[in-house]
Amino acid sequence: MLAREGERDGTGWRYRTQTREGQAFDISCDAPDLPSTIPHETILSADIPKDPNWRGTHRLIVAPPLIAFDICWTPGEPLRIMTFSRGDWEDELLAMAGRPDGSGSVRV
Repeated sequence: MLAREGERDGTGWRYRTQTREGQAFDISCDAPDLPSTIPHETILSADIPKDPNWRGTHRLIVAPPLIAFDICWTPGEPLRIMTFSRGDWEDELLAMAGRPDGSGSVRV
């Protein structure tokens, strides 16, 4: 959705929309490029504070409207899950991506 409908700004891509109930739903990716994949390996949350100076080159945030999903990474390094909260936003995201019932293929 970021590549298809988002807008490029000075630090990355932004996609602003609303849920079916009219709540704000923002997706952003701050990165030098819009990646086609993300690292499969993750770092343990307990290990994140051990390297306070680490800064990822990529950050993806889903905020429906509060931040429910926030991940950071640098290619070739493990992904860091900063925030993840389950909720209705997951179904909303699938519907926005073209999967209203959570099945079938995503629009590209």
